Formats: sequence, structure tokens, C-alpha cells
Amino acid sequence: MKHKRGFTLIELLVVVAIIGLLSSVVMASLNSARVKARDAKRAAEIRQIQIAVESYYNDNGHYPDTHNVWTSFDSPAYSPNPIYSPNAANLSAALSSYIKSPADPKSLGADSGYLYISIVGGTDYCILFWRTPENLKNFGSSLVNYARCTGIDGNGQCIGSANSIYVGTGLWAGGC
Repeated sequence: MKHKRGFTLIELLVVVAIIGLLSSVVMASLNSARVKARDAKRAAEIRQIQIAVESYYNDNGHYPDTHNVWTSFDSPAYSPNPIYSPNAANLSAALSSYIKSPADPKSLGADSGYLYISIVGGTDYCILFWRTPENLKNFGSSLVNYARCTGIDGNGQCIGSANSIYVGTGLWAGGC
């Protein structure tokens, strides 16, 4: 009597197909978890920047003054813009006593990143995370910039503009 040893080609192909299907499900779940983790880091960092700006205000009587020009911690397009009061080369230098320079965990380059603007005299400010949030459903409604975004689609993407979150005071309390 002959005994069959090993697996047939069909059995091996079925096993490989099942493993492929399971790995794709795991990878999709892992990617979703990574997006949520990066967005959670962004939500924490916007609050840390806000605390740093408010601490600066408590010590100096005004917010870092950009003269209505956007500046940034990490955006190549905006980070070279100076701070006028205090006289600082950039936002990182102006707030170095209050916070280490944060940067988006998944930089898109160009004009995206952690942006900051204040009006002349440093009485109001806005912190805007521009084009970096990956799923707006991961943020509280108080952070979503409805001045720029008319709604959120089923995938957590902004309708009418790029994804962004913000905190602001005075003039920019409702969005920037």
C-alpha cells in the first residue's frame, strides 16, 4: 500500500491564499492604528504649543508677534519667517524656553505643518496644523477648522479644503 506524503498543490495554494487574506486584514488594521496614533500626537502637540504660547504671554504680556505673517515650527515654506517681538529668527527660537520644536510625525513638506500667526502687537493668535491631520474624525469638534472645512466625508477628509485643525484666540477664536 502506497501512503501519500505531503500536500497537494491545491492544498498549498489554499493555505497561501488564506494567509494572504489574513495578512491584508492585519495590515489594514495596523495602518488605521498608525493614523490614529499620529493624529493623537497632533492633538497633544497642538495643546502643548498652545500652553507654550500662553506661558509666553504670561511672561511677556503679549503673544509672539508675526505681524500677520504665517510662520512655522516645521513647514519649509513658513519656518524661515521671523518673529518681530521678541526679535527671533523663527518660531522655534521665540518659544525655545517653553517648548522643544515640535514637528509633524508624517511631514508632507512644502506648505504643510504646524503653523502660527498673530496680529500686529501680539494680542491674538492662531495655531493651525495645515494639511497634516489624516482623519478629522480623530479630533474633537473644537479643533476642526470649520472656517476652512464645510464638512467631513465618510473617510474623515475635509470637504472644500485641506485637512486642518486649529486653536485660536480673539480674532481667530472661530477659525483661521
